[in-house]
Amino acid sequence: MFSFSTGIALSAADVFWLPDRNPSVLIVEARPIAPGHADAFDIRRLASMATVLCCGGFEHVLFSDGLRHLQLMVTAGSVLDGPVCFRYLLSGRQQMEAKVLALQRLCGLCRLGRLPRGLFPPEQRARRWAMMLRAWDGEMAGASRRQMAATIFGETAAQELWESGYRSRMQRLVREAEQMVSGGYLGLLERSTEGKGGF
Repeated sequence: MFSFSTGIALSAADVFWLPDRNPSVLIVEARPIAPGHADAFDIRRLASMATVLCCGGFEHVLFSDGLRHLQLMVTAGSVLDGPVCFRYLLSGRQQMEAKVLALQRLCGLCRLGRLPRGLFPPEQRARRWAMMLRAWDGEMAGASRRQMAATIFGETAAQELWESGYRSRMQRLVREAEQMVSGGYLGLLERSTEGKGGF
């Protein structure tokens, strides 16, 4: 059965966003429908990848395969009561591309039973973000910049090449990581086609 929570037993992998922070969250209304209807959506078919969080009078539905995510915010009705037909709430122009992409991902999920890889292009800056995260972990653990450089780039960077650019490189990584954890991560969501993250 899928994971269900009222907000107290979520795993670290269950990251939810509010639609005003992440434009890729689809806002839907769920209306009961006959099980055999062509438009029927039954969350039980996707139980292995679904988590439902009931919070603030809404259902937040997260589909995840560990790498890719799709989130719905159900503002009326419930996906927990059996098959439903979705009514999609789309408005405005500014976030339309993100909403349309999320809708395409939902269509693919319904059709394939999985999140379609082709609709989740690789993030070009992911490697940089991973280095920033490792640098921040080192900073919080009290490691020296040389120790961090050795861990991230190898011993040669921390020794022979330290004064040839890796000292300043580590300073930049830590500075950028600090900006990110101080709220800069929210700016990533303005790049609306990625749709990654949580509240």
